[in-house]
Amino acid sequence: MKKEYYFPKGERGKFYRPDAKLNLPVYLEPDLRDYFPDAESVNRALRCLLPLLSSKKAGPSLKKN
Repeated sequence: MKKEYYFPKGERGKFYRPDAKLNLPVYLEPDLRDYFPDAESVNRALRCLLPLLSSKKAGPSLKKN
């Protein structure tokens, strides 16, 4: 990788969207894939665990969209 790049016609923030949502992939171990074959099954299981957490939320990622 070069130490510095030159973009004379570059436009800063051209693709930046402040309201964009980022969905990161989560990789399950092979033994868990049998029990959680799709995203919905994982989400159902995690929602069942929410009442067991303390009243503090970890952040906006726990909200249901």
